[in-house]
Amino acid sequence: MGLSVSRVGGKAQPQSLREVSGRLRLQYTQFLELEMFTRFGGMSSARIKNELVRGERIRALLTQPRYAPLRLADQVALLAALEAGVLDEAPVEVVGEIQARLPAHLDACAPQSVAALMDGAPLDEPLRESLVAKVKELVKELRAAPT
Repeated sequence: MGLSVSRVGGKAQPQSLREVSGRLRLQYTQFLELEMFTRFGGMSSARIKNELVRGERIRALLTQPRYAPLRLADQVALLAALEAGVLDEAPVEVVGEIQARLPAHLDACAPQSVAALMDGAPLDEPLRESLVAKVKELVKELRAAPT
């Protein structure tokens, strides 16, 4: 009693999801502010452009099809890949396709990692690297495919 939803919400998340989404809210908020200021022109440094690219990927990643939530393993893999900069090299239009194809790709290429995350295993460095590598493979595969 007496705890706000925001305080309880973070504690209710699985630890692996909390680890990869820690700075996401701050990054997205900064992107929204930066996007608003850049609409009026100016501020065109490389750092700002990189932050805008990252923010566009975050927005695309947070947009999910209605009534089709991602599994925990897929969310963790995508957020870890975003944090590692893997999605920065993918066009924004491809992010939705990455989300759609990732479950099958992870089930085929990394079933042990998926099972570990679904069983509540902590996100250690080898598991994180494995997931990021699998997302990177999928991004490379989609970029190489003819449109």
